Amino acid sequence: MAVWNFENAAHLLRRAGFGGTSEEIQAFLDGHDSVADAVDDLLNFPAKKSKPPKGGSDFDKAVFKQKLWWLKTMLKAKTPKDALREKLVLFMHNHLCSGYSAQPEPAYMAVQNGLFRSYAAGNFRELVRDFNRDPANLYYLNGIENHATNDGVHVAVNENFGRELLELFTVGISEFAADGTNDPLKPNYDESDVHQLARAVSGWVEVVKDVGVWHEDAWDGGQYDDDGDDLPDDITIFGVTNNNFQIGADVAGTSNDVLKLIFEREDDEGNPQAAMFVCRKLWTWFAYPAPAPNLKALLASFAAIFEANNYEMRPVLSAMFNHDEFYSDRAKSRTVKNPVDYMVGAYRALGVKSSGKPFKDSSTEPVDMLERMGMELFEPPNVAGWPGGQRWITTGTLVNRLDFARRIAESEAGQSALNLSTFLPIGSAAADPGLVVDAIIARVGLDGSQGGVALTTVQRDALLAFITNSGAKATLDLTDESTNDSRQYVRGTIALVLQSAEAQVF
Repeated sequence: MAVWNFENAAHLLRRAGFGGTSEEIQAFLDGHDSVADAVDDLLNFPAKKSKPPKGGSDFDKAVFKQKLWWLKTMLKAKTPKDALREKLVLFMHNHLCSGYSAQPEPAYMAVQNGLFRSYAAGNFRELVRDFNRDPANLYYLNGIENHATNDGVHVAVNENFGRELLELFTVGISEFAADGTNDPLKPNYDESDVHQLARAVSGWVEVVKDVGVWHEDAWDGGQYDDDGDDLPDDITIFGVTNNNFQIGADVAGTSNDVLKLIFEREDDEGNPQAAMFVCRKLWTWFAYPAPAPNLKALLASFAAIFEANNYEMRPVLSAMFNHDEFYSDRAKSRTVKNPVDYMVGAYRALGVKSSGKPFKDSSTEPVDMLERMGMELFEPPNVAGWPGGQRWITTGTLVNRLDFARRIAESEAGQSALNLSTFLPIGSAAADPGLVVDAIIARVGLDGSQGGVALTTVQRDALLAFITNSGAKATLDLTDESTNDSRQYVRGTIALVLQSAEAQVF
């Protein structure tokens, strides 16, 4: 079991939430006896029924209100467990993807966010079942158009949801190699499975009061011709023939439950493949991505827990957050922060209180800053979600990260004020530049005390040269926050630290 210390407490808060100030990390450390105690506490949150506002008739205004509500909810998470809930909702949004672009009305994305929020760390398989009838998903993946037949004789299903249900939501395209990457020589399904699954999940062709409704007369059930001979053809998935396959709650757990069939699928080593796939997505989200030595074996241990607990999320998350590998050097240094982690983490590390409104000197909304950094809430680039990793950093998105760092460092008043006095010797007319630089680096978590990457001596010297105007200042006038040294040199140093390559990863 990993040692319970400041470094690991900071890491757990960053990955299972959005981090915090050094004081908040210390309080989290002091409030728990061990890693296991802290993890139990984090996962002990109730499902939250709240969801973004549906908005009104103006599509764009409704979209903005929903984005702002969610960002504000992440920024203002009162406790670490509240932050974990938001991190899980964001994970679900990135895993079971839908977006505004395919919606007849924005309210459906608010409903979907509420669905993820109600499940949070609940039962993943049942979340997938409810996601099938979620209106945002029905429109995004054309389930609303998945009529079994157009003429009452021949199959004419829409395969979009059936394909993504296998490829992106449950078993994945192939089994894993030892390092956790895909093994293309071991596919998990074929095109026939996709087509036949689409037949099985047909019929969800109406939305009533924000919920998809199943119509039996729009469902296939093996009653239509699928090979051109005008005779009914059976539904066969993974070699199993069943003309009563469905996905609704009425068949849950029975032989007619197509999700039961999917979630019982095993790889060639006997591991539950859906559990393996989802655990890899979770491990990538909270720890690090493939490839990594023996990653498949690690994922198999988590998958076994996931399956044994009937696909409840809490037990497998507990296993991950308690595992020694979660606190390894690899897990503390291999992940590029997504824009939400970067933005919300910066707010929290600096102790900046915000309701998601623009900085006083800016008309640019923080939700728009996220989009410019490559992460538009409620609108992933496609059904596969945001690609993540180094692809978060491009010439365009990096410039916008640097701009955000400058704006938050310069904020002195308004909705998002950075108060220097909370961690610097404001009131001193002759502050030691070295101590100020060290305090800033520590505040942002790049001094080594929080593990992972840290700024080097060379980088510290460069910051010291900046804050002293190339050595021209032996001390800094920090009499108050309005002095030139406070505004230009101290806030400039904060921006430079946030703009460093090390600040982009964790």
